Amino acid sequence: MKKYVRYLLVLLMCGSLTGVKAQKTFQVDGINYYLDGSEARVSDNRDYSGSKIVIPNSVLYDGKNYPVTSIADSAFYSNWSLIEVTIPNSVTTIGERAFTRCSGLTEVTIPNSVTTIGSYAFTGCRGLKTVTIGNSVMTIGISAFDGCSGLTEVIWNARNAKYYAVTFFDSPFSNCNRLTDFVFGEEVEHIPALLCCELASLKNLVIGNSVTTIGKFAFTSCTGLQKVTIGNSVTAIGGGAFEGCSGLTTVTIGNSVTTIGGRAFTSCSGLTEVTIPNSVTTIGDSAFEGCTGLITVTIPNSVTEIGACAFYDCSGLTTVTIPNSVTDIGGEAFSYCSGLTEVTIPNSVTTIGGGAFKGCSGLTEVTIPNSVTTIGGGAFKGCSGLTTVTIGNSVTTIGGRAFTSCSGLTEVTIPNSVTTIGDSAFEGCTGLKTVTIGNSVTTIGSSAFEDCTELTEVSIPNSVTNIGSSAFEDCTELTEVSIPNSVTNIGSSAFEDCTELKTVTIGNSVTTIKSFTFSWCTQMESVTIGEKVESIEDFAFSHCDNLTAVISKAMTPPQIWAMTFDDYAMTLYVPAGCKPKYAEAKYWNNFTDIRETGVTLHTVTANATDETMGYVMGAGEYPQGSTATLVAVPFGQNYFVRWNDGNTDNPRTITVTGDMTFTAEFAPVGSAVETLENGERGIYATGRTLHVENGGESYRVYTAAGRLVYTGNDSSVTLSAPGMYIVHTGDRSQKVAVK
Repeated sequence: MKKYVRYLLVLLMCGSLTGVKAQKTFQVDGINYYLDGSEARVSDNRDYSGSKIVIPNSVLYDGKNYPVTSIADSAFYSNWSLIEVTIPNSVTTIGERAFTRCSGLTEVTIPNSVTTIGSYAFTGCRGLKTVTIGNSVMTIGISAFDGCSGLTEVIWNARNAKYYAVTFFDSPFSNCNRLTDFVFGEEVEHIPALLCCELASLKNLVIGNSVTTIGKFAFTSCTGLQKVTIGNSVTAIGGGAFEGCSGLTTVTIGNSVTTIGGRAFTSCSGLTEVTIPNSVTTIGDSAFEGCTGLITVTIPNSVTEIGACAFYDCSGLTTVTIPNSVTDIGGEAFSYCSGLTEVTIPNSVTTIGGGAFKGCSGLTEVTIPNSVTTIGGGAFKGCSGLTTVTIGNSVTTIGGRAFTSCSGLTEVTIPNSVTTIGDSAFEGCTGLKTVTIGNSVTTIGSSAFEDCTELTEVSIPNSVTNIGSSAFEDCTELTEVSIPNSVTNIGSSAFEDCTELKTVTIGNSVTTIKSFTFSWCTQMESVTIGEKVESIEDFAFSHCDNLTAVISKAMTPPQIWAMTFDDYAMTLYVPAGCKPKYAEAKYWNNFTDIRETGVTLHTVTANATDETMGYVMGAGEYPQGSTATLVAVPFGQNYFVRWNDGNTDNPRTITVTGDMTFTAEFAPVGSAVETLENGERGIYATGRTLHVENGGESYRVYTAAGRLVYTGNDSSVTLSAPGMYIVHTGDRSQKVAVK
């Protein structure tokens, strides 16, 4: 309908359609022409009264012969009386709308001289039955034969014609609803894009052996097409070339084709079998998507890439063998192939794209070879029949939702190569009972094992640093969890609704226990909180109705909120000496039964012999067996000499074995310090390098301000800046000028 609105607009413009130069118009044998330089063009003949017209090769005008090279725009527009036209071999151009609505025309032969057929040239020629296109046509305009409703046969000889469509509606043969036969001549090399799209009547298609390329969407939605033979000369089948050809039952692909373009056979639902020849290297994206009748496909050893959605929703496909040449299985390549029961992934494959086998509910067993490094997101999502999966030892990443809703899966071993388990990777694997997580995993993604309702036990290795939110939510059979010291973050709701969970130990690196982390763990009896926990958010332990013991290793009470625990009718165990702190802390003071554990605290005292000369950092209370670091800091023109036990380390690390006292000795940098000339007593400087010949004994170097810059026994030390330095050896201190 849109086309015919355009035709009405053309009628309104009829006064300017021809572009004829009035001063040069003339008539010969009843045909109007105009001159264009040394050439004659057929001009406005809309009122030509004859039923047949023979356009000559040349015309005589004013005593001179002019070759006829063109049929002007709208030359015969709406000439209903015209039944037959002969176009000479001199004509190279048929203008736009040249024969539009010449409904009496029954046959047209476009000679080999013609290179251009203008847009709408034969639009609306309803009586036209046969069209022959010459071999020199290079350009065919939009909708050139649109609405030729009586057209039944096209003989196409154009070797390398191009067609520039805007939409499917602009196809050259759009609305040719009776076109059944399309024959390509023996010299045709290229079939243009969108040439015959949406021709439901097309049944017979002969593609000659000279054709090398089939353009994009060339035969899209030709639903009546039943059989296609693609000759051995074709190297590329364009994207969407046969898309929507639902009646197509047989296709033979020649052995020179290297590329099957994206969507080439999409929705060819009648196709039952395809043999891809050994010449093909690439199966494009969605090439066979929606071929629901496809049962068997043979992929040759030449193919290196199976594009995204290549066999998407081929629900009738039962088996597929992927050859050793394939390195990449694209995203959703076999997604929703619900009839697929078996697939072999060869050792050549390095990447399984996202959703590659999503929804393959008939698939029962999968082995992922050692060559694969990445299992894409959703790769096996919804494979409800999958009972066994073997993951190769080169896989580093299991993508998000990789095995979501694989309800038949009972056991999974994640190899040591894996570092990341993606979000929702095993979510909804309701039959999963056992999971072994390799010792290289650092991240367990959000909802990674959510709703694994049969999972009874999981061991989280020491490599894990992050457990995502809802990671084990609704694992209703999980009874015990130990979170290692490597874990620094546990996401909210990570273990929410683990109704059989009885014991939880939280490692010593976690600083925050987030909201709902263990809420609704109704059978939980005890929880051990790591020593570095600083905050426990609201509802973290809500509805833990059987919780009787909270064991906190934190020396300082973590911050909690009013709703962190539902009630406080349980025993709180805290480190030795920390009961007063917890009894005074907000909300912790709601616990009526606070008991100290066997951890003993010791006091480390540190001071200076003269507090006007410096001070010491690091004093305080420390658990038995822990370490403390002491730092002696001099004031002004002073420097650190030694500790009271003779030790000269600064900073100094000690192991706490009881109450301990340390005193730092400082000395002034003054006249009492001997100044040496370079070379004296084996202490001298060359540039910024200080040399100390001290028999291998330890010495210390200070700035004039008393800052320690070196401790050791190296024979030479490179200093960062010139100036005066103090070298302390044994019981002597000596100045050395460094330039």
